[in-house]
Amino acid sequence: MLSKPVVFAVFIASTSLLLALLYYFSFTFILFDFSSILPIWKLVSTYFFISLLVTFCFVYFIRISNRKNLWVFNLIFSVFSFLSIIYPFQAKVFHKYEDFFPAFVIPLHFILPLFWLTFHNLLLPHEKK
Repeated sequence: MLSKPVVFAVFIASTSLLLALLYYFSFTFILFDFSSILPIWKLVSTYFFISLLVTFCFVYFIRISNRKNLWVFNLIFSVFSFLSIIYPFQAKVFHKYEDFFPAFVIPLHFILPLFWLTFHNLLLPHEKK
């Protein structure tokens, strides 16, 4: 019963991490290197932690609610994802190109929620007709 959400969370973290690393390395190669501020291990651990956290919150929400109220969970998740971009704007970054740090980090904040909201229907129990 618990293995399906864990496999789903690892799948979401892995796929979104693949795109995030592609973005991370292309930004580093083409524009600026922020690897001293945001090392790869922090990106990997954050994606896996957030993916597991959101997945287990979703499973709990499904247990206490019905499927007609999924929009509430999706709305809350979207709002939290949007509010998470406040931190890059107010963060004090000591880097030569610190003005470009929000432009680097903000897309990384939305990759995981986009993948999660796209595939969250895989966690829902299927209705038999």
